Amino acid sequence: MSKASLQKELITFTGEQLVEVILNLYSASKEAKEYLEFFLNPDANALLDKKVDIIAKEISRAKRGYCRARISRIRAELKEYEAYGIPAELVAKLMYFTIRMLIGQSRYFRYTDTLQNGTLKLTHDYICYANKNGFAAEALQNMQLTVNEAGLGLSAFRTRVKNAVEQTVAELSLSYSSR
Repeated sequence: MSKASLQKELITFTGEQLVEVILNLYSASKEAKEYLEFFLNPDANALLDKKVDIIAKEISRAKRGYCRARISRIRAELKEYEAYGIPAELVAKLMYFTIRMLIGQSRYFRYTDTLQNGTLKLTHDYICYANKNGFAAEALQNMQLTVNEAGLGLSAFRTRVKNAVEQTVAELSLSYSSR
């Protein structure tokens, strides 16, 4: 069922019927319950902390020296956070924290090509998102600090991220100094 057809159907409901549908939805789905609880008590920072913990747990998945994080799962958490109607600054903050965690864990675990490429794509998406929402300068400053932080992750991986930042900057025609 499409969103438009759902809307047409819901318009025909009485207030009492809508309440019943929402209560049934609340009982039936964990995701819907979380959304409705956030809707009633919107605390974006608490939700940010919860998402950071979920993503950190995902990034910490490891087996035999390899990080088993699923970039698709990480992206799903980011998308879900944005879907709650969170301000763009906080969505970008979660994206940045995720990138930092991924770079940091590269010191301890080997990454699959999929995870490395996913991290580079996430870096690209972070800068594009920040640019679209008017705070590209802050995002670039964050990335500059991250890629130049000596103790964070492997140097080779930070270099790959730095190259991804520079490529994105060139693509978007932004001004950026990597020093």
